[in-house]
Amino acid sequence: MMCRSALALLTAAFVCLQNCQRGPASFLRAAWVFSLVLGLSRSEDNRCISSNVASCSRCLAMGPECGWCFQKDFISSGLRSERCDIVSNLINKGCSADSIEKPSVRVIIESENEGNSQVTPGEVSIHLRPGAEANFMLKIHPLKKYPVDLYYLVDVSASMHNNIEKLNSVGNDLSRKMAFFSRDFRLGFGSYVDKTVSPYISIHPERIHNQCSDYNLDCMPPHGYIHVLSLTENITEFEKAVHKQKISGNIDTPEGGFDAMLQAAVCESHIGWRKEAKRLLLVMTDQTSHLALDSKLAGIVVPHDGNCHLKNNVYVKSTTMEHPSLGQLSAKLIDNNINVIFAVQGKQFHWYKDLLPLLPGTIAGEIESKAANLNNLVVEAYKKLISEVKVQVENQAHGVLFNVTAICPDGARKPGAVGCGNVTSNDEVLFNVTVTMKNCEVTGGKSFAVLKPIGFNETTKIHIHRSCSCQCEIRGPERQCVDEAFLDPKCLHCEESKCHLSEDRFPSESCHSHKDQPVCSGRGVCVCGKCLCHKTKLGKVYGQFCEKDDFSCPYHHGSLCAGHGECETGRCRCFSGWEGDRCQCPSASAQQCVNSQGQVCSGRGTCVCGRCECTDPRSIGRFCEHCPTCPTACSDNWNCMQCLHPHNLSQALLDQCKTSCALAGQQRYVDQISECLSTPSYLRIFFIIFIVTFLIGLLKVLIVRQVILQWNSNKIKSSSDYRVSTSKKDKLLLQSVCTRAVTYRREKPEEIKLDINKLNAHETFRCNF
Repeated sequence: MMCRSALALLTAAFVCLQNCQRGPASFLRAAWVFSLVLGLSRSEDNRCISSNVASCSRCLAMGPECGWCFQKDFISSGLRSERCDIVSNLINKGCSADSIEKPSVRVIIESENEGNSQVTPGEVSIHLRPGAEANFMLKIHPLKKYPVDLYYLVDVSASMHNNIEKLNSVGNDLSRKMAFFSRDFRLGFGSYVDKTVSPYISIHPERIHNQCSDYNLDCMPPHGYIHVLSLTENITEFEKAVHKQKISGNIDTPEGGFDAMLQAAVCESHIGWRKEAKRLLLVMTDQTSHLALDSKLAGIVVPHDGNCHLKNNVYVKSTTMEHPSLGQLSAKLIDNNINVIFAVQGKQFHWYKDLLPLLPGTIAGEIESKAANLNNLVVEAYKKLISEVKVQVENQAHGVLFNVTAICPDGARKPGAVGCGNVTSNDEVLFNVTVTMKNCEVTGGKSFAVLKPIGFNETTKIHIHRSCSCQCEIRGPERQCVDEAFLDPKCLHCEESKCHLSEDRFPSESCHSHKDQPVCSGRGVCVCGKCLCHKTKLGKVYGQFCEKDDFSCPYHHGSLCAGHGECETGRCRCFSGWEGDRCQCPSASAQQCVNSQGQVCSGRGTCVCGRCECTDPRSIGRFCEHCPTCPTACSDNWNCMQCLHPHNLSQALLDQCKTSCALAGQQRYVDQISECLSTPSYLRIFFIIFIVTFLIGLLKVLIVRQVILQWNSNKIKSSSDYRVSTSKKDKLLLQSVCTRAVTYRREKPEEIKLDINKLNAHETFRCNF
């Protein structure tokens, strides 16, 4: 495969070198040779012809590999457009390379001066077409020593008293330490507390000007933000300004830090930020900050506008505008190239640390008691800031995607927003920038985007040129920009040297088969009132409304619709002489489903290929003629049976027959009169059931009687056997009981005297009466 690719590349280069003086056609020939060797002209993977397109601009929108042949005498098929295809196929079909419209993708570096620049290139122009992408490399080289502007923004509430005293001595020490990293170092100073309204401060008359009166301290009045000292190289002036600073106070725990940070970032002229300097905003505090919407507690509902509102170095909108949101604050810090260092004392350090992912270019450090480590914290934070290089995209153009990948000095690849760390002044960080245009929603014209390294004062501006139109549309009708195989001649409208499709004359309603159906059945596009059907890998889509195809209907023995019909909206439409859901049955086979009365499946089913399929689940039989649980025709139409013999009927009944029993229905009753006449007699059925029941009962009585007799017989037999066995006992057993039948009157029964004497052995007992 590698040899094959190399051969293709060498062949294309050879062709291009031979024709380098002949204009853009040489490039197209080289592309054709390259794709021919690699086998890219396979139609099954060719999306240029996967959908019918009727104009050049629509062809270009199909993909970056598609081209349009505007040659006048070029062939055109009736099934699909032949003018839109990849370059190799168009040349094979006979289109000359000079007659192919295929805008190229280009990247032009307009300015690249690496002498004193940290970010190169400064400007890039990219020519794109729909679906295409372009790449270029962005280089960032940190300088060894930057000019540094450091602005102290200090929370001057009463709890920060000890830390403010430490600021008196930080100036000279910090200046000496920063000399190792910066050739030009300046300091500035500002203070903040909170919004000067309840419930943030006490509005009691005795405390309105001195919030610390309860602690016997002399405090300055509370304020939202005061800019005290602009950035200066005079360290002595900085220390004097800090020495004069008094503490203030408020009621609630959070402070108005975000209000002050936004003003310090956007009030560039007041603070004195330099364009070429690294801008550091050091925020010293021991409490959290109010967020957006917190101001509603004080009745302040106007959102912050993000602008500078300093008057005489005092923030004048503190009581009328809300606190800024985190997103708003982050955007302003990035726009003004501000790096923030949070120097936090106490338990709230972790609160600020959690904010770092939401505020790019921000570092948090924990200060010790009385800010003993403040200078070291600033130096370490600065070293970390200049060692991180990140890039983000601003003013992103609509319909254009950017993918930025950082290539770090150690070879690691990371997303641009993550960037690289541990970068020194001797390192160069590369960013691979890929730009992709999805579509041509904004036709023609220019748009731009900005690549901005976080914390740097330089950017790269990217100009996007969209190639969405064809040159053949501009150079006149002698070039074929529409496919005449599809379009009405009235649809192509030309004015002077420019031609375009007059689709307004042909409303899309003509492409609907029904009002509730989508345009071209959802399987095509409507161009000049005609449906151009999509071509899919499944098969062919065709028809006036793209309602037909050759793949979505059922098959029979391997053939769509058994080869006897057309597929339309997923159902087989059978040719004459065929029927069935697959058109697999001859129409003549329906005669085999007719019963003796001329009914198809007895009116209870449908005939499928000469066999009845009963639609009534209660019906059975070859013709669905048997239905034991179905009501009979006689019972259903009993009231109309008398209409068959109208001789003895009254006029009222005759009128009822005319209205209730239709003539067609009467014919049906005549046909089924045999069913009514052959209905079995209910009396006969009653007698049969009675006789059967009687016989069954009699049989049960006989069986019970026989069982009883058999039981008695067995009992008598057992008694007789007992007497026989007794007579056979031992003869020595004497008779000890005498019996005598005596008849006596009730008045005076006869006296019976018994004499019992002692018996000798072997003497027989006798009864003497």
